[in-house]
Amino acid sequence: MIKIKNIISGSTADKAGIKADDKIVKINGQEIKDYIDYLYEISEPFISLQLKRNNGQIEEIEIERELGKELGIEFKEIIFDGLKQCANNCIFCFVKQQPQNLRASLNQKDDDYRFSFLQGSFITLTNLKTAEIERIITQNLSPLNISVHTTNPELRVAMMKNPRAAEIKKLLTILAENGIEFHTQIVLCPGYNDQKELDKTLSDLLNYYPALLSIGIVPVGLTCHRQGLADLRILTKQEKRAALKQIKYWQNKARTRYGENLIYAADEFYLETETKLPGLAEYNGFPQLENGIGLTALLESQFAKLNLPNNLTANLDTLLLTSKLGKKSIINIVNKLNEINNFKLELAVISNRFFGDTVTVTGLLTAQDIKNKLLKIDPQKYDKIFIPAKVLNDDQKFLDGVTKADFLTELADYQLKFINNFEELVEVIKNG
Repeated sequence: MIKIKNIISGSTADKAGIKADDKIVKINGQEIKDYIDYLYEISEPFISLQLKRNNGQIEEIEIERELGKELGIEFKEIIFDGLKQCANNCIFCFVKQQPQNLRASLNQKDDDYRFSFLQGSFITLTNLKTAEIERIITQNLSPLNISVHTTNPELRVAMMKNPRAAEIKKLLTILAENGIEFHTQIVLCPGYNDQKELDKTLSDLLNYYPALLSIGIVPVGLTCHRQGLADLRILTKQEKRAALKQIKYWQNKARTRYGENLIYAADEFYLETETKLPGLAEYNGFPQLENGIGLTALLESQFAKLNLPNNLTANLDTLLLTSKLGKKSIINIVNKLNEINNFKLELAVISNRFFGDTVTVTGLLTAQDIKNKLLKIDPQKYDKIFIPAKVLNDDQKFLDGVTKADFLTELADYQLKFINNFEELVEVIKNG
């Protein structure tokens, strides 16, 4: 049975008398395993819902679906029969590099093809059953997002510690031949899948075009919590430069063969090596933004569209908290802001003591590291201190489980403001 989270007011479901505390037993006589099944069944013009009411009574409701209107039922989860767990033991697994007592969701090693289709998460294909492959093809669950890392069967098994990892090219071929498109990901680990192995992987993957939509390459991320794990290190600056040179070579090969680029490097490669980032158009709609690929270019593009005045009436001293890599990503924007009369924005870089200094992205800053930084700052020095909202999840919690409300209460002496983008920051300053 599926618990209903909410019924949209005035919707078809609301008019039919369905309540938020009802549970769905079946739709059109079918048990529903996930949101994909739900969407498939409610696509019919007439829908039969079997509900379990809050009082335990089972009731059948017939609904005529209004053309062009949503049914109006919302769920807390999109997978109803349990998330498919990861069966791998990857040498670079971030979940295993975390301390205890983090948000529960951070300890989940999901590898669910349904999440990949519905929400864009990356999967390895190592836990797929034949029936699930058939479902992907039959229901055209495309595109998928696939963590490849390497197309060398023996190396992939060694990196993922799973014999089924060797089947990657076979599975990609099955998907491609049946019209399933996919984005792919490579986590680049020095001494494993870089250099010649990276050449081989990129060469192999390009052969899957046009089913292949993109290849995202990100440097391996390591925390200070690796006791008992595989011997692994981060890429050096020289290795990142070498990887960029390789990537550029294969980008040109892709353009020559197919007339478009399909290969993208994470912003970190460029920012950490002081290499000029690609232009906005070169990201082709940002297919791998969640991998930190193209975020800097997108931010600068959004900032350029703000059409800021030459001066602002507000004369505030403001501070923006960020990470080491975050500063490199936004420093050009901050410098441009400070060229405006009466605009005074400083940057404060927060070291990640929780995960270790090698973790440099803003989204992995914890409440305790942000708090420790703020306590070294005079609360009266700044009229407003901005914190990127990406440090919070949808439940308004930091990675270390601290709630936004508790954080603000504890630091009530500081004028803190969580922001999603530079437009919000500018609006706060303009309004004084």
